[in-house]
Amino acid sequence: MAKPIKAVLVFLCMISIHSVNTFGLYEDQAGLFDWKQEYIGQVKDFHWDQTPSQSGKKVFIASEKNVVASVNVHDGSIAWRRIFEPSTRGRIDALLHQGSNLVSIHAGGQFVRSWSAPSGSLLWEKSLSDDVDSRASGFFIEKNKKDYLIIATSGTLYCLKMNDGSEEWKAEMPHSDTIERWYVTERSDNSFIAIGITPGQRVTVTSVSSDGVVSKTAKNVPAPWIDIQTSCIIMEDDKHFVCYSPQTHSLQTLGLDNVTVFKQTELLEFPLTKESKIEGLVPGLGSAIKFRSASDRLVFMVLTPQETFTVHKVLEKTYSAEIVNFAEKYILLTLTQADAETLQLTARDQSDNSEIIDLAHSIPFAHYHGPPVKMFPFLFSKKKDSSHRPGCKLIFIAQDFSIHFAQKNKSHWRREEALAYILSVLMVDLPVSENQAKFEDEFGTKEEDLLAMFYKRLKAQFSQLRGFAITLVDRALGHHHHHTKSIDAIEEEEPEEEDLIRDGFNLHKIIVVATAPGKIYGIRSHTGKIAWQQFIPDLVPFSRFNTQKLLLVLQRSTAHFPHEPQCTVLGVSQKTGNGLLVSFNPVTGAILPGHQSQGHDTGFKVLQAEMLVDMDSDFLKGIVLIDDKIKFHVYPPTSKSILQESRMQHFFHLINPDTGFMTGYRLLPNKDGEIDIEEIWNLDLQKSQQTITGVYGKRAIEHVHSQGRVLGDRSVLYKYLNPNLVALVTEGEEQQQSSVSKGPTPFFSIYLVDGVTGHLVYHQTHKRSKGPVKVVHSENWIVYSYFNEKHRRSEIGVLELYEGKEQSNSTAFSSFYPPPPPLVLRQSYIFPVPIYAMEATVTEKGITSKNIIIALKTGGVLSLPKALLDPRRPVIPTPETMEEGTIPYVPEIPLSTEALVNYNRSVFNVDGVFTSPAGLESTSLVFVYGIDIFYTRVTPSRMFDVLKEDFDYLFIGGVLALMIILSFITQKLAAIKALKRAWK
Repeated sequence: MAKPIKAVLVFLCMISIHSVNTFGLYEDQAGLFDWKQEYIGQVKDFHWDQTPSQSGKKVFIASEKNVVASVNVHDGSIAWRRIFEPSTRGRIDALLHQGSNLVSIHAGGQFVRSWSAPSGSLLWEKSLSDDVDSRASGFFIEKNKKDYLIIATSGTLYCLKMNDGSEEWKAEMPHSDTIERWYVTERSDNSFIAIGITPGQRVTVTSVSSDGVVSKTAKNVPAPWIDIQTSCIIMEDDKHFVCYSPQTHSLQTLGLDNVTVFKQTELLEFPLTKESKIEGLVPGLGSAIKFRSASDRLVFMVLTPQETFTVHKVLEKTYSAEIVNFAEKYILLTLTQADAETLQLTARDQSDNSEIIDLAHSIPFAHYHGPPVKMFPFLFSKKKDSSHRPGCKLIFIAQDFSIHFAQKNKSHWRREEALAYILSVLMVDLPVSENQAKFEDEFGTKEEDLLAMFYKRLKAQFSQLRGFAITLVDRALGHHHHHTKSIDAIEEEEPEEEDLIRDGFNLHKIIVVATAPGKIYGIRSHTGKIAWQQFIPDLVPFSRFNTQKLLLVLQRSTAHFPHEPQCTVLGVSQKTGNGLLVSFNPVTGAILPGHQSQGHDTGFKVLQAEMLVDMDSDFLKGIVLIDDKIKFHVYPPTSKSILQESRMQHFFHLINPDTGFMTGYRLLPNKDGEIDIEEIWNLDLQKSQQTITGVYGKRAIEHVHSQGRVLGDRSVLYKYLNPNLVALVTEGEEQQQSSVSKGPTPFFSIYLVDGVTGHLVYHQTHKRSKGPVKVVHSENWIVYSYFNEKHRRSEIGVLELYEGKEQSNSTAFSSFYPPPPPLVLRQSYIFPVPIYAMEATVTEKGITSKNIIIALKTGGVLSLPKALLDPRRPVIPTPETMEEGTIPYVPEIPLSTEALVNYNRSVFNVDGVFTSPAGLESTSLVFVYGIDIFYTRVTPSRMFDVLKEDFDYLFIGGVLALMIILSFITQKLAAIKALKRAWK
C-alpha cells in the first residue's frame, strides 16, 4: 500500500512544480524584452588571420578572461568564441598562429589545443604537464616540409606534430622542481637554447639538440631580482638574453655563449614609470629592443659588442610603434596624439627615414578611452590600384581595454571590452518629462494664494495641450528629426528625448555599471546601447575576500526635481592607495559641477563605507567613511550636520579576514559637535580554524509586504524580520584523527549575527562540504548553494527564521530589545547543475512572490520560485499543509526548460546577478553580467496588474457599450412600468 501512496505523492509534487515553473516565451516574444551582448576581455595575444583565403579579414584574440576568439574585421562581430574555466585551469599562457595553424596553450601546458581557424572547432588536444602555477611557451618550426610545435613546460621540452598532436620527441629539462618558466628559441643550426626562470633566485641556461638531447652541462646565473612577471626576451642573434629589472631600473644582459653573469645597463637618460618594460625586438636594426619607458614614450636600444645597450631612437609622445617588413622594406609605424579627439598614424621608411603618405591616417578617437597602449597594423597592396600602393588596416587597444579598428582616416568600429569586468551595478529611474515635472509646482507653497496656484494649473495644462497639438501635427506631416550618421562616428548616438524620459510603467531605466579598469557606463535598459561613459584611469577596485569590489551608491534619485540625481563610485586611488570618490549624474554621465573630473582623493585609506538613511536639505544622502585608523569621515562634508542632528544611533561593523575578528562600533556626537567612535562588541571567528569568505546583508530597497505566514489552521507564523541581521560565511579544513582518513576534510559555516549588538542569532556548519558558497539574504530567509563533497553533487540549503505564533513587537524591531531566539527551519535540496551566482527578485511593494534568479554553469539563467525552496515542504502531506498550498517534499529540484529566462541565449563565466524593481508590482528587472551581459524582465506571479497582449478590447468594449445602452433602456422601461402601477 505504501508504494501507490508514494507514487501519488510524487505525481502531485511534479504537477505542483510544473504548474509554478511554466514561464516560457512564445516565439515572437524572444528578444522583445531582453538582450544579450558578448565580449572577449582584455587582449593578451593578438594575430591577424594568415590563411590564404581570409588573410586580413579576421583576427584571433586570446584574452585575460580565458577566451580564444575570432573577430570579423569588417564589423567587429565575433565569428567564433571559445570560453574556458575562469580559474587557473583555463588560463591561456600563449596563443600561436602561423599559416593555417592556430594553437592555444593553457595552465602551464596542462592543455595544448589546436583549433580550426575558419570555424573554431577543436582539432586535437594534448595534456603535457600538471604544474598549473608555472607558465608554458611555444613556437612553430618547419622540418622536412612539415610543421611542428615546440612546447616548453616547467620540466619538459616537447616537439609535437601539427597534423595530429602526436609526440615527436621530448626532453627532460634540468631543475624542473624550481623553474617556473622557460624562454626557448631555435638557433641557426636547428638546435634550441633554453633559459629557465627560478623566481627570486637564478636563471638556468641549457641547450637541446634538434632531436631532443639535452646538454649535460646546465649553467646557473644568480638573479635575485627576477620573477615570473619580469619582462625578458632572447635577442635576435640568439646569443643574448635581456631582462628589465624594475628594482634597479636597469637592463640586465646575459651572454648565452659564455654564460657568466648579468651585465647591467642603467637607464638614467629618461624617467621610468610603472609601465616600463621590454615590449619586443626591433627588426632591421640588428640586435635591438623596443623599450617602453612611459605610456607615451618608446625607446629603441641597440646592443653593443660590450653587451650593454645604447639609445638608437627616442619616440616622444608616442603611444605605440611597430616596425613591419613590407615589400622588402622595413616600415616604422607610430601612433601619436594629434589633438584631444584625434590620433595620428605616421609611416616612415627605415632605410631613408622618408614618410609614406599613403599609410598616414588621422583617426577620430574619444578622450574617454584613455591613451592607446598597443597597435596591430596589417599592411597590404591595393589590388584596384595599378601602382599597387600600400594600404593599412589598423587595430589598436586603449587603456580602458577597448578594441578599435581604423582604416582610411575612419574609425569603423570598436568593442567596449571593459564591460566584461563589471564589479558594481545600479538601475536608476529615468526622470519624468518637463510637463510632468511641472505638477510638482502646481500646489505651490504655503505662502502662495489660491489664484497663484490656479494660474500654475492653467499654465501646466496649456503646456500639455500645446505639446499634444505639436505631436499630432508632426505625425500628420510625417516629420521626424533625422541626424546624419557616418560609419566613422565614434561618439555615442545622441539620445532621443523620449529615451531619457520615464515610461508609463517605469520599465526603462539607466543601468549604471562600474568596471575594474576604471570605466563607468550608463546603459539604456530597453535597448542595451551605451548612453554615456566616463573613464577614470586612477580608479582601481578594492580587494577583499579574494574578490575585487567597487562601491556604487545612489545618493539622490531623479524624484527630487529640480535637483539633479547623483551617483558616487568609491574605489582606490592607483597613485596614492587612498580612497577615491567619483560623483556624477547617472542619467547624463556628466561629472557634477565642483567635482574633479579624475575623482576626489580622500587622503586616507578606506576600510568601511555606508550610505546614510537621512537626507539633507538638498535631498542628498551622505556616505560615512571609516579610515584605517578607525576615524570617522562624511562625504560630502555638508552631511555631517545631518548626522549630528539625527536622534538615531548609527552603528557599523568591521571584519578583518586576517585576524578573524568582527568588531562592532557606534557613532556618538560629543559635546564639541564632533563625532566619536566607540567600540561596543567583538566576535572571534577562529582564524586558526577557518577563514571568512563572505559577508551578506539585506538590500536596503527591499520591502516586506507580509509580516507573517498564514498556516493551514488559520493561525499566523510571524517572520523574524531583523533588519540588522548579517550572514557570514567561513570556510576551513578539519584535520581527521582517524588513520583511515586520507587528509583534511573541508567544511564551511554560516553565522547569523546582529550587526548592532553582535548577538549570535544562529550558527550552522556543513561538514564534508566546500564552496564557493553563494548566498541570497532576503526578508526572513537565507538561501545558499555549496558543493557536497561526500555525495559529489551541488546542493542548495535554505534557512527560514520565525518568531513564532506571537509577535513581540508589531510596529518596529529593536536589536536592544530583541524577541526570543527565533525558530529556525532548515532544509537542503539536491541541485543538478553547478551555480555561478544567485539573487532574489525585488518588486516595488514586495507583494509579488519571490523567485531566485540562478546563473547556471550550463549557460542558462533559471527563475526558480522560492516556494520550491521552502523548508516546510512536508514529506507526507497533511490536510493543513494541503490547505496552506505547500508543495510536497522531493529532494531533487527539477530544472524546467520553460523556467530558463534566457532560453537559448547562453551566458557563461557569470560574475553576478542584479535585480531591480519596476513600476509594475508584478515585474522585476534582471541584469546578468560576466564575460557576457544579459538583461530581461521576470514576472514571478505573472502579470496580474497588466492586461494580456491578446486582450480583446473590441469585444469587451462592445459588451460594455451594449450593457450601458441596455441599462438606459431598462431604466426607461422601469420608470414607465412604475408610472403605470401608480395610476392603477
